[in-house]
Amino acid sequence: MTARVEIKNLYKTYFRRKWLFGKGESFPVLKDVTLSLPENSVLGLVGESGCGKTTLCKVLLGIEKPTSGTVLADGKNTAEISKTVWKSLRRVMQVVYQDPYSSLDPRMNVRQVLSEPLDIHGLKKDRAERETFLKGLLASVGMSETFLDRYPHEFSGGQRQRICIARALALEPKILVADEPVSALDVSVQAQILNLLKKIKRERKISMLFVTHDFAVARFLCDEIAVMYKGRIVERAPAEEIFTRPLHPYTRALLAAVPRVDGTGFALAAGTPGAEPGRENWACPFAPRCAAATEDCRARCFELKEVSPRHWCACGAISAE
Repeated sequence: MTARVEIKNLYKTYFRRKWLFGKGESFPVLKDVTLSLPENSVLGLVGESGCGKTTLCKVLLGIEKPTSGTVLADGKNTAEISKTVWKSLRRVMQVVYQDPYSSLDPRMNVRQVLSEPLDIHGLKKDRAERETFLKGLLASVGMSETFLDRYPHEFSGGQRQRICIARALALEPKILVADEPVSALDVSVQAQILNLLKKIKRERKISMLFVTHDFAVARFLCDEIAVMYKGRIVERAPAEEIFTRPLHPYTRALLAAVPRVDGTGFALAAGTPGAEPGRENWACPFAPRCAAATEDCRARCFELKEVSPRHWCACGAISAE
């Protein structure tokens, strides 16, 4: 299956300069990230806040430049293409942001919001054709055509996010980057938006990178899940296998924190929540919090390897099956 997005050995480091004297500081955020997003597939990127999920999205979208590594979107290297090529790539790759309130210009009505990407790319210039297209676009996200002349302040959070999704679909993209699109919404509204995204994926054959910190949400929508910890991908597998057979201690810790109505789930291993003194400088970033850490974790950080078909893990405490 052809990959819509191919990320290889991606590193991103931020630098902060000091005034006058002294050396600047570096803050590595992404470390040797390798991921692929196949056609007509949803890849979930899961991890706690601050692990680098949003930074990865920014690099993919060209908002940030990678320090090293390769990012291919629709076959194009995003670090090397010109502004003209980037403009054409915007038609292929669109984004839905986390906050639907700040994502929309309060001075623009819905018709203007949805028309803006069409104006930028010179599409649907005929007035009647555009009007029909905009009405159909709103209908595709479950909204009435009567909303076209309304402004963002007249809508709820869920309705605003539907408008943001409609705007992202206006250019009929092949890739959709969804950066925690339901985390700012009520639980009942979250379910509606997730069902909408699943419908869009099914009908439009879109490839989607879905960023979330909620495993339950990822399980519902995603075909595969990649787990990130401190800028590294520590495990990747089909969604159901992540839930039924998690291998990395960090994945198990995350799943143990998910509430279960029936009381079942994975037991939280002793030593996982806190940090073990004396392990701060070990090579494995999760070693300070890992009950299964060995002396090998002190010396090296294990690479992501395929331990069973379609199941990758970066941990020395597990063995191939």
